[in-house]
Amino acid sequence: MLTETAPAPQIDSEAPDDSPEALGLPETTEAATTDADARSQGTDDDQDMPELPGRHCMVEVANIKPNPGNARDDAQALPGIVQNLHQDGVRGLLSPLIVTPLGFGDDGPYLIIDGEQRYRSAVEAEQKWIQVIVRDDLAANREQLISMLRQVHRTDLTAAQQARGIQQLALDGMDDEDIARRTGYQPEQIKAGRQLATLDKRTAERTHSLGLDLTQVAALAEFADEPECVETLLDEAENGPFAFARAVEQYRGTRAAIAAEAARRAELVAAGVTLLSEHPRYNDPKIKEVGDLRDAEGNHVDADTHRRCPGHAVRLFLTYDDRLTETLYCTDWRAHGHALPASAVTSTRSGPMTEQEKAERRTVIENNKAMEVANTVRREWLATFLTAKTPPKGTAKLIAEMLADSGYILSTWVNGGRKMLDDLLSPGKTKRPGTKRVPARGVSDGRYSVISLTAIAAANESGITRSSWRAPDPAVAKWLQWCVSNGFQVGEVEQLIIDSVANRTKQRADLNVVAAPEPDELLSELDTADNEIKPRPDEGTPSPSDDTDAPAGPEPEDRLAA
Repeated sequence: MLTETAPAPQIDSEAPDDSPEALGLPETTEAATTDADARSQGTDDDQDMPELPGRHCMVEVANIKPNPGNARDDAQALPGIVQNLHQDGVRGLLSPLIVTPLGFGDDGPYLIIDGEQRYRSAVEAEQKWIQVIVRDDLAANREQLISMLRQVHRTDLTAAQQARGIQQLALDGMDDEDIARRTGYQPEQIKAGRQLATLDKRTAERTHSLGLDLTQVAALAEFADEPECVETLLDEAENGPFAFARAVEQYRGTRAAIAAEAARRAELVAAGVTLLSEHPRYNDPKIKEVGDLRDAEGNHVDADTHRRCPGHAVRLFLTYDDRLTETLYCTDWRAHGHALPASAVTSTRSGPMTEQEKAERRTVIENNKAMEVANTVRREWLATFLTAKTPPKGTAKLIAEMLADSGYILSTWVNGGRKMLDDLLSPGKTKRPGTKRVPARGVSDGRYSVISLTAIAAANESGITRSSWRAPDPAVAKWLQWCVSNGFQVGEVEQLIIDSVANRTKQRADLNVVAAPEPDELLSELDTADNEIKPRPDEGTPSPSDDTDAPAGPEPEDRLAA
């Protein structure tokens, strides 16, 4: 028969079983200390010490039941506690379990509210008895809430466990605001936990093995209806958090573009507009773009006016970089009284693009899209990175180089309105008129340095566009390298910029290197050089450092910032 007994004598030999010390509850000790201090000072706000909730007693281990609603689903015996229990028996467990009765009597059984790992340690140590605090006030249907509140701030909880706990609280009747208030979670984390509950078990297990946090797993949940997308994102997660963030941003952009395209298509169909399913051939004799057409007087056909033309049609499609494109056509320009200028007739292409041209075009579009995604992810990282109160290593050198060697970058940025500064200083917030970007007081010198660094970051970032990979700039490459040195992980298209500049610099260095000749070979080397280098009549003697491919003026690397 399962029984409940009073605490074993060896547990309470040092203090009465109704004292705070015997129960080992720090909250009670603090309350008693505060009360004593108040009485010693003779204040008028004395109050009686409240009764301790629950009762401290010994219960048979067999009479304890794990909580099936516990947020932690990986609780296991802890070797240290098991060893203590083997050596010291029930005295080896310093903290009692917290349980609530499941039955109507005092003989249990009891449901664990807190301490499942201690319980499993007692089972593995083959203990018959275990000390508990019975909380009768937590009976009925509140054990999910209390269990979650006890577990929610422990850093070793997985994202899946956190989400499960949030879902339990929601099922218990709490709304998102209540959950956030009671647990300390941010509203976006509560939303993320709700989304995570939609993932299947296999995906949730893989997120755990990859160490994804709650926000990252919630991003997966956005694509729970696209298994292939989820698998791709998990594969990217194996390459690190920044690779995962870039992939998520790209999929979000694609999904948003598809939704926008569907909405616009429905709008055009409702308006009775003819939609072309394919791109017309370059040499199509009947279908031409409205922008190429002329009226009887030779004037351009107005797009709005052409909407009333019986031949009006629209080609709606998404480009490779997910840009919604809407091109207006006339399906029979001659029949509807339009004309083409002579230049348009003679310049009309006679055939489709070659495979090489298509491949080159795809590369441009794909890299443009990748650069846009990379810019977004990098700037989100910067916005978080620049919230620090102290500057990272190398900040002073970077600021000095920008001021001394790259004034043109700063001047371009300042004249352009200091773009991105507010986005990096206060992400997600709108600068109120009259507020200063640099606080007059209340911040440390280190924070002032970080604000200076933020201005440098905004100046560099404002000069990076979706096409920056096509003409790699040494300033961009050095800025990306600085980001890498501070923990950022660049993507392939960003690495392309860094590598292109590095290769170009190496090639120039190779051209400029001339080995010093040995003294006994000097004459022969000069003869060889005389035979190999013949200056043109209008030039002086060429120097080994001449570089005919370099632009006139100082080298770009000498002018650009880190």
